[in-house]
Amino acid sequence: MAEGDANGVREEKIPTLNSQIVRQIEYYFGDINLPRDKFLQEQIKLDDGWVPLDVMLKFKRLSNLTTDCDVIVSALKASELMEVSEDKKKIRRNPGAPLPVFNEERRKELMTRTVYCKGFPLETTTLDKLLEFFNAYGPIDNVQMRSYKDKKENKFVFKGSVFVIFKTKELATKFLDQDVVKYEDIDLLKKWQSIYIEDKRKERMEKKMNSKKPSNSHNVKQERKQKDELPKGAILHLKGMNGETTMEDIREKLMNEGLDVAYVDFKKGDNDAWIRLIGENSSKEFVEKLEDKKLEICGSEVEARALEGEEETKFLEKAKEDMEKRRQQASIRSRKGRRGGRGGGRGGRGGYTGKRKGSPVRGGPPTKQAVKEGENEAEAAEDAADSD
Repeated sequence: MAEGDANGVREEKIPTLNSQIVRQIEYYFGDINLPRDKFLQEQIKLDDGWVPLDVMLKFKRLSNLTTDCDVIVSALKASELMEVSEDKKKIRRNPGAPLPVFNEERRKELMTRTVYCKGFPLETTTLDKLLEFFNAYGPIDNVQMRSYKDKKENKFVFKGSVFVIFKTKELATKFLDQDVVKYEDIDLLKKWQSIYIEDKRKERMEKKMNSKKPSNSHNVKQERKQKDELPKGAILHLKGMNGETTMEDIREKLMNEGLDVAYVDFKKGDNDAWIRLIGENSSKEFVEKLEDKKLEICGSEVEARALEGEEETKFLEKAKEDMEKRRQQASIRSRKGRRGGRGGGRGGRGGYTGKRKGSPVRGGPPTKQAVKEGENEAEAAEDAADSD
């Protein structure tokens, strides 16, 4: 789609309708989208991978390009990924190009070719424009436009930044190695996704440390009470984890989605996970944004919902009780340590020494130790609005 000049900078070419159709359909059936597209997965199971064209035209981005099946069939002659049936009424992914298995190794491999890029105009940037722009440095597998919920307007707004998955690590490296990359005369900020995530983690830690102020004995209780006021609308319940998912997988996935995680209640092998996020209504807004209330973690499509009403109230009450118990236990261990004692028992994983107790909510989450034992997660509460 593009040719390089002497300086290695690529010039974009205006795509034809055929190339737009091929690009869109190959995205639907591609390695990134197909594993998480529940509707399309159900369709390909019905007829040996074949999907009728009239079903494909239910996809808005494709139907916006054309509703003429003959045009689609003609365009797909140029695709190596897709096949057209003899009657020209169905299409499928080429059986000779099986989907890669999504596991921990696959997740890490994707991160080695994923780039964070910031600086795009907030009002005029569209996915089509981004695809054309990055394909000039590509080819690419996917572009994810990052957004946030505008509470006043009650809509999601583009942040001006994206995550881009290039076809190969070499292409991603070549893109990052360029001194300057411009989009409509704007110099873009670019870095590896892994570095962006680590930078944000450090930034949150710095904010947390800077927000802590010395306290005297007179106002300790008042400060503790304020810290224990956990935000409403911030509890996320995930259901449908596979046996390979770990707590860190969940935390990393949610961080990639732009969320700030205060606490993860999950153990490898569990089917359900409860996550306490930072920020009022952060869980509700995140779930509203999800298509079909589904989220892909470690190759499995899990159901996501925000706790509400009495269920949320009981969960938060239990969380406060657990936080207070951990403070008391930490205080006891500290006193024993000052007396020269051994500082607590042997303990289990993460300090967990007893049987797991049920939640006060019927059928609700089990109680586990904090990710960091004795940590008051309320102290992690901060302004979670991520401007970039």
